[in-house]
Amino acid sequence: MTSEQPLSEANLKAFAAAWFVALDCHVPIEQAWTFLADEGLHMTFPDGDITNFASFRTWYERVTHLFFDESHTLQTVYPRVKGAVADLDVVVGWQASWFEPPAARSKRVSMDATQKWTVRPSKKNVYGLEICFYNATAEPFHYAPGFARL
Repeated sequence: MTSEQPLSEANLKAFAAAWFVALDCHVPIEQAWTFLADEGLHMTFPDGDITNFASFRTWYERVTHLFFDESHTLQTVYPRVKGAVADLDVVVGWQASWFEPPAARSKRVSMDATQKWTVRPSKKNVYGLEICFYNATAEPFHYAPGFARL
């Protein structure tokens, strides 16, 4: 565990940043899973909900085989600690490419996403935290002009 308290603002921000680095690097699924709760997980994405390892595996295998040249840029993390949990308002910039055969070219997306998370203490990773609620579509995406849309 880090020298920070799990629910300190600095550790919450470091945890969020590490999650996005893991997504950018397409880390092995077992490593990505260390950021997520084994029990009581609820994640909402445009393409469906995740509630357990099996649904996470389906989503993760799809997105890591579809998107490439990904870059998540953590812009803001606004934490509200309530006892043993913290609610986070997260704004992340995301750029990625994808290819849909038989198209002649890949597509590139660039957008900002506002997300809502709830995290709680855990022993699954060095940050001492896990995500138990994650809404990737808390607000409409803000697309950069001239880029593809999902």
